[in-house]
Amino acid sequence: MPDMLKYGDKGPRVKQLQRLLNHNAYRRPRRLLEVDGEFGPLTAASVQGTKFWCGYAKDDIEPVAADFFFSIITDKEPLPGAYSERRKRRLERVADAKSEEALAARMRVRALGYAKADVGTLEAPDNAIKYNSWWTGGGNDGGAYCVRAASYWYAKAGSSAVARGSRWENTDVLLADAQAGRSGVHLTSDPDPGAVFVIDFDGHSDPDHCGVFVKDLGNGSFQSVEANALLANGKQGVGFHTRAYRNCWHMELEK
Repeated sequence: MPDMLKYGDKGPRVKQLQRLLNHNAYRRPRRLLEVDGEFGPLTAASVQGTKFWCGYAKDDIEPVAADFFFSIITDKEPLPGAYSERRKRRLERVADAKSEEALAARMRVRALGYAKADVGTLEAPDNAIKYNSWWTGGGNDGGAYCVRAASYWYAKAGSSAVARGSRWENTDVLLADAQAGRSGVHLTSDPDPGAVFVIDFDGHSDPDHCGVFVKDLGNGSFQSVEANALLANGKQGVGFHTRAYRNCWHMELEK
């Protein structure tokens, strides 16, 4: 049996995991993972999603793959009773889940609309911009505002997961919540327009920046809207960018 696989691992065992995630009896993703042997953000998100449909308890859906997980998705062991019951209940709630997903999809579309409408918004000196004023309830504290902007767009769209001045201010906390599936946010390996993402440039699971997914570009990259980023005119503000999937953790916010 393989040792635990986690973000940043590489090699043939990761390829085996990716093939199993693409083709197992519990969850089939819409967009298959690239079998590249690198345990990146999309593989981590797929592990989390598969664990959910395998019946893992919500507080035990970490994006890591250990022996027990391998034994389940390779059909070497049946689901334990408690897992089977949770899976059954989740499958029975598919109709309700579809209704909830429809609400979340409309929210994502609204949030993306607000983000696109803000393209071209520029910051003043000392990071003075409306997202900081909204976050603080008035005034400017000079904070980095990439995640605050995404929180602002989702708050306008009606997300109950966002709490102004509390969730979410920085990428570390947002990613930690998504990895744990708490505070109304979870990882996804197949982002839809409007999904939030954080960028991990150095591969150390220490995200550096945040944005909103716009569309897939079909070449391993996607278009995004981001705040607190350098624009083509050399100024800082809100604009469109192109990012590689392999560097990004995508996530969905609940309605």
